[in-house]
Amino acid sequence: MSKPTIDDLIRAILLHVPFDGWSATAIANGAADIGIEPAEAALMFPNGAIDAVEAFTDLADREMAAGLDRMEQRPERISVIIREAILCRLDWATPHREAVNAALKMLANPQNAPVAAKTLYRTVDRIWRLTGDRAVDFSFYTKRASLAGVYSAVLLYWIANPSADRAKIEKFLDQRLRDVAMIPKVTAPARKAAEMGMKMAGRILGRMPMRRSG
Repeated sequence: MSKPTIDDLIRAILLHVPFDGWSATAIANGAADIGIEPAEAALMFPNGAIDAVEAFTDLADREMAAGLDRMEQRPERISVIIREAILCRLDWATPHREAVNAALKMLANPQNAPVAAKTLYRTVDRIWRLTGDRAVDFSFYTKRASLAGVYSAVLLYWIANPSADRAKIEKFLDQRLRDVAMIPKVTAPARKAAEMGMKMAGRILGRMPMRRSG
């Protein structure tokens, strides 16, 4: 039998998060479920629960990409790929809604702001790269800033409305996409906002290595 991976541990932890939150207890219980010693689990998540949350968001990003790949007819238009990628991510997360909610609360803690920024950037960057976009000019940041706003709004709506059916989620997402047109014209206000985003991103990227997805 192969050695359990971080993904295996995250999947095991998810069964305990509804009861224990993202905590040392959830990590320990998940590790015990799949035969990982406490010391080994500690090495996987040296910073504790916040590392587990980051690993959870990374797994969700990869499951999002896998869901898009499984579509019988993969969309070709950029706006449709973005739309379907977000929906794939929410579909995968639906059984883990409580874990997502708990993760968002942890990421909202000021001391976890760097991880919150890193995970949001990584998600929107991966979505853009799923479209085949490889631009590195000024639009690189405006696109990601726009998508970060869309994705964050949709995620919070999804969390706040657990009884909303898929049609309502899609309607809300479609409206947010229309609001920003996803390939925005760089008006003066947009340019100013993007410049601020570029400065912020520069500070974030300067402090932490960002893994570029393929």
